Amino acid sequence: MSLLLLEPDRATRQLYARELGKRWHVVAVEQPGDVLDILGTQPIRAVILELGIAEEDKWQLLASVRAQVEHSSLPIIICSSIDERGKGTEFGVSAYLVKPVSPSQLSHEVARWLADTPEIDGEK
Repeated sequence: MSLLLLEPDRATRQLYARELGKRWHVVAVEQPGDVLDILGTQPIRAVILELGIAEEDKWQLLASVRAQVEHSSLPIIICSSIDERGKGTEFGVSAYLVKPVSPSQLSHEVARWLADTPEIDGEK
């Protein structure tokens, strides 16, 4: 089972990927532009996004993911230093965590959202 992690900060990306990697395969990216490419080529079961400074193009990324029928119910967890939970709710995020977020807290939240998500045939 694969997770997609968008985190611009290298140290944080590595920290989260290491923790999440204990349970899942993690595809970690730095650039928002990589998200749709990966969703189009790999079976991803959940997405963790750091939207950073809430620029409209980053919210557009979230809207683009939700607009794709095959990803419309994909669990999306925002893990951000900017508290815009209301806007996250408007875009249908599954959870919105405001940093500082410990790696174990993030892992717990992902596990919670994947508990009721069926796996794709052949995936672990």
